[in-house]
Amino acid sequence: MDTRRVETVDEIIVAISDIAANAGRQLMFFLPDARDEVWSSPALLQIVRSYATARSHREASWLFGAVGNLARDHGSLAALAQRLPSLVLLRQADVDFTLPAAQGFVANDRGQLLLLDSGERLAGIFTEANERSRPLAARFDEAWERARPLSELRALGI
Repeated sequence: MDTRRVETVDEIIVAISDIAANAGRQLMFFLPDARDEVWSSPALLQIVRSYATARSHREASWLFGAVGNLARDHGSLAALAQRLPSLVLLRQADVDFTLPAAQGFVANDRGQLLLLDSGERLAGIFTEANERSRPLAARFDEAWERARPLSELRALGI
């Protein structure tokens, strides 16, 4: 079982690349606050694009806690979701429903997880421990079902 600390943006991109490379049908992003620029970086979006288009029946699901300036701050992510609307899905969590976790994470349906630190600095722990990722994935799925699709991003013409 591989567990390692990721401290830099490059290490986070590598961890997400590993998660995407080993994912089956679902790649899950939960971001309570998407203020960091890494979420719309060309390197990350290429990973998501490659994952989603490599085989059929794949989804990259992005669940946001707050979407305040998502179109402005992450226009390239919104544009990717517009180009691949059935593969890259964006939703906002229901404020009346419990969030999947207190901090952000990226996970796949095969048990890999990048659990992000809560705080200003982007860092986290990458693990392949199914016992940690499965409950988060289940809570993600529950929150996803209650979440609001960000259909207004489709109409912006980004």
